[in-house]
Amino acid sequence: MTRPSAGRRWWSQVVVRIAVAAGIGLTATSVVMELTDAEPRFEMWVSVAAGAAFLIAVPLLQGDDDVLTGRARLLVGAGSTAVLAVIGLWRATGRAQPAVLLLLVPALLLFVTALLAIREAGLARQARRVRQLRARFQGQESERRRWAQELHDQTLQDLAAIELRLAGLSGSQDPQALAAGVQDTRVMVREQIGVLRHLITQMRPLALDTLGLAAAVQDLARRADAAGEATVTCDVTDLPTDLSAETQVAIYRIIQEALTNAMHHASCRTIAVRTDRHGSELEITIQDDGVGLPAEDPSALSFGRTGMRERADSIDAQLTWTTPAGGGTSVTLSHHL
Repeated sequence: MTRPSAGRRWWSQVVVRIAVAAGIGLTATSVVMELTDAEPRFEMWVSVAAGAAFLIAVPLLQGDDDVLTGRARLLVGAGSTAVLAVIGLWRATGRAQPAVLLLLVPALLLFVTALLAIREAGLARQARRVRQLRARFQGQESERRRWAQELHDQTLQDLAAIELRLAGLSGSQDPQALAAGVQDTRVMVREQIGVLRHLITQMRPLALDTLGLAAAVQDLARRADAAGEATVTCDVTDLPTDLSAETQVAIYRIIQEALTNAMHHASCRTIAVRTDRHGSELEITIQDDGVGLPAEDPSALSFGRTGMRERADSIDAQLTWTTPAGGGTSVTLSHHL
């Protein structure tokens, strides 16, 4: 599902904040008017305006976490102002129209809706936590299997070949054969050093510690391009240099996982990594021209996405997957600096 752009989300947040601030201010005014026996009709209209402000904010409140809880709080505010409005109307009629109190029923419905939203938020939060834990454990186990497979299939096999090669050389009396065998063995050891260095880089990006985030991402893109599965371009000149170590690692890992997914699952020919600055908003986009988003994620891809989203959440960033007009997949990380 296509999510709102960063600009639309920002404007929605601004409108929500203004509406909530207006609602709180008008509610406080209405309470003071009730306590001071001010003009009841004016109190009623102030309460109605406060409730309208809260209700305007309800559908605009967006996000991935605790949205239902936030909307429930807004509904409680709207219900409270509805009660104040009914009280103001009842006072305006000289307390001679008891039927006016029937208007408390909509307020009661708002409170009931809020309670249901809070209950649903709790259930959704619990279900999300269970899914995240299950995906994390499955992802960790999948990662362990991958490392074990790579070490077994390549490193251990090559080390066994080196051991056999050295065992054969130990019984040779031919100096030329020994020299050639030692040279071949050195080549094999050098290849294994390269393999192990690659595995270590996958486990911990050393370039991130020595060169910084921008250079590390460029090195990541260069190695992905050298793999030959797709043409990878990289323009990350807008990456700040003063990000915290935690933020740098999270951004690096998200880009790394997005590149891996594109190369292994998207059947793409080109991948573009780029950054854009919009004031204090940093956007990092990894876009490919592949087959696009699947209807349902394969399990391995789902694990990767869960890890990416958790890393984005850890630095209070927004991570979205969209399908551009020309096809393919666009992964966008939005981070407020």
